[in-house]
Amino acid sequence: MRKILVLLIFLLIVLVVADRGLHYAAQNEIANRVSQQYDMASEPEVTISGIPFLTQAVSGEYSEVRIVTGALTVGEVQLERVDITAHDVEAPLGDLLSEPKVTAGAADAQVMLPYSELQKQLPEGIVIENENGQPRVSGDLAVLGFSVAVAADIEVTAEGDTFAITPSNIEVGESPVDVGAAVEEKLTASAPAPQLPFDLQVTEVEEQPNGVEVSAEASDIDLVNGANQE
Repeated sequence: MRKILVLLIFLLIVLVVADRGLHYAAQNEIANRVSQQYDMASEPEVTISGIPFLTQAVSGEYSEVRIVTGALTVGEVQLERVDITAHDVEAPLGDLLSEPKVTAGAADAQVMLPYSELQKQLPEGIVIENENGQPRVSGDLAVLGFSVAVAADIEVTAEGDTFAITPSNIEVGESPVDVGAAVEEKLTASAPAPQLPFDLQVTEVEEQPNGVEVSAEASDIDLVNGANQE
């Protein structure tokens, strides 16, 4: 009886070690593949939820996988961070540690878009800075043939597939003529919503001290496309 108990304990330890080892290896492989897909400078953090891992691996179905990246460029847009949580994830066991194809039924994400990207949509000489936790533009603006010092608070909103920048509390320096309306027009801008990784679509935006936090979601997506990226 004692030998059987010792054997059972030994087998349990082996299973736990194997479970954690395979779990770690799977997370690393997904991180490696995602970093190659998006040409990241460093691998993202990947967390596959659920214990034990082996039962999920055998079925090829996972309730949740979270991927958190550092800075990356999608198209010509620099993103500071992407935090995506995928649900109803499928990854065949036979492929998971070789050339994994990982799909998800749905996903939601928070994406940090730095103000430097939005600044590209504003006139030359205007910069976006953080003032008391809120975005504010300032600089010298060429308007009606004059160079005028201006400053204003801005609001960033998402309207469909477009980002809109709307100024308020506009301050205008000395000028020979009234340029208030022209300044407001020049500080008002719109641009297509940036392309996001994992086919994410923008749902809303919120200004933060260091950029715009973009909420996004997607359905029926490829987290890892299965192709050899090397």
